[in-house]
Amino acid sequence: MNICLNEKQEEPEKIDTLRELAQFVLEGGNDVEKMSEEDRSRMDAKITAKLQSGKKLSKEELDYLLKTNPIMYAHAMRIQRMAEATEERLKHAKSKEEADQIISSALSGVSKNDPYREYVFAALNRVSTEFHKSGAYERLPDTVEERDKNNNESKAVFSDAEDDENDEFDLKSWSPLKELYDSMPTFSVVA
Repeated sequence: MNICLNEKQEEPEKIDTLRELAQFVLEGGNDVEKMSEEDRSRMDAKITAKLQSGKKLSKEELDYLLKTNPIMYAHAMRIQRMAEATEERLKHAKSKEEADQIISSALSGVSKNDPYREYVFAALNRVSTEFHKSGAYERLPDTVEERDKNNNESKAVFSDAEDDENDEFDLKSWSPLKELYDSMPTFSVVA
């Protein structure tokens, strides 16, 4: 088994045993420990800037936080989950009014004592902005009543046409077993 540690290395390091493979994996997972203080401070600043702007953190950034600052990692995951939950609720909104209520309830649900309140607001505002810019928001009716009114009109047209076609159907004599029995193939035996 040949594994190259980096592209510039002329001869790949050979790993012959499972113990060597385990050691390689363990050493490779400690990239954070190999980072200089300058690199760490740059990474911390990059993560803080992303959180302040409400952007999602990449897997590498979350892994870095998990290894270097587990408390901040937990807060970042909580913020990301709150934003994802709001995004999911917005996908199921039935009107613009309902979508606006979802956003305002998410924003008002953030505690005033939350030390990361600024980051939560930024993430929720990002979700809100993305949703408002999407075509999904524009397709929604203004209110739920408007949507219900439009649905009732379309149902009335559909049900009138359907009633004319199926006047002979008797619901009282119908059963699923009878329907199944009627749809089964029949065989005839000639003697």
